[in-house]
Amino acid sequence: MVIEEFRNIRIAYMRRTGEYGIKNKELMETFKAYLRDKNLLSVDSTILGIALDDPGSIDKNSLRYDVGLVVTGNENIGLDVRKIPDGRYAVFEIPHTAEAVSEFWNNLSSLLGKLPIDRSKPIVERYNAAKISNHLCEFCIPINDWG
Repeated sequence: MVIEEFRNIRIAYMRRTGEYGIKNKELMETFKAYLRDKNLLSVDSTILGIALDDPGSIDKNSLRYDVGLVVTGNENIGLDVRKIPDGRYAVFEIPHTAEAVSEFWNNLSSLLGKLPIDRSKPIVERYNAAKISNHLCEFCIPINDWG
């Protein structure tokens, strides 16, 4: 795990509303197909997956999930653009497999230890081409300042 500062990160994104699960994966595939059609995927591309709501406190039909491409300039991608919340994030690199992702979520409390989670911000899944080619992905957990 490393601590990383997020500042001024913007994404061009697609959103779906509804129960988390297989439909989020389908949105990711639709999004990547859109990017390929527009020739927007490259070795430098970074895609984020963001579950915006806590399924423990929001009706499953109202859960929001975004997938977005990090944009660095004024690219016209034909999608809505929004900012990722600034702040410090604990970044965990894990194997990009269903089993490893499930294990990560199941062990999140013990992995974080005493780190102060900022529950006002969503957890961000980060996929960049270099990591994906090595079968890795990252989970970025927002944290508060220590004191």
